[in-house]
Amino acid sequence: MRAGQALERFLLLATAEGLVCSLATQPLERPDLRWLLRDPKTGAGHPQMLLRLGYGPVGPRTPRRPVADVLELRS
Repeated sequence: MRAGQALERFLLLATAEGLVCSLATQPLERPDLRWLLRDPKTGAGHPQMLLRLGYGPVGPRTPRRPVADVLELRS
């Protein structure tokens, strides 16, 4: 859970600083590509995700559902 919280804070800070981030797991399904992401000296580790971070063009906002579709107020 702490790793997830740390990733969340990192992504929010990156967004606030104008950075763009994308996560990829598909390349890691190939053992030859997964090997390239391990520690180059020891070959240790088990990569779980590839994180791409940098400056890029501003994309469209994520569409949001209306509040009334997801929230029901009861008295």
